Amino acid sequence: MSDRGRPRPVPMRISRNVATFVLLLLAAAGALLAVRLLRHPPTDEQRIREIFDRAARAVEEKRAGDVVADVSERFQGQGMGRRELKQFVALETLRGSWNAVLPVGAQVDVQGDRALAVVEVALVRGGQGEGVVARLPEAANTWRIDAVLDREKDGWKVVEARWRRAGEATAPR
Repeated sequence: MSDRGRPRPVPMRISRNVATFVLLLLAAAGALLAVRLLRHPPTDEQRIREIFDRAARAVEEKRAGDVVADVSERFQGQGMGRRELKQFVALETLRGSWNAVLPVGAQVDVQGDRALAVVEVALVRGGQGEGVVARLPEAANTWRIDAVLDREKDGWKVVEARWRRAGEATAPR
């Protein structure tokens, strides 16, 4: 029998470029895995700062329920519990035309499972009109929030808070 009618088997060869690419891809994946495994988890202070950053974004985006996501069921502040705080935030959030809610400074002091945070937040209201004009600041206020946080089973939660315009004298407790 003749081999003329049958196709000849082609030897499987991986080109040098493909082999180099595959090795580089594996090395990059290994490096990414190593970085993730060696990365340090956020500190308690960083986690607490993130709470206020998330709340600021939620106010800007008019997501009142998310503003109080990190507020404890045990919350007490200025005569309000958590439920009243959520209602207050919902009213203020939906009523305001916020361009921006910016945490402009924060001091966090972690003491075991309790932390004290002093956060200053700038609230900027938008102008009237359409387009770019509606995004221009019309008014701004800076507020100071004095908060107490406790480490609860699902993370840090705000359990007490007082707020006032920055620069105003504190009222006696």
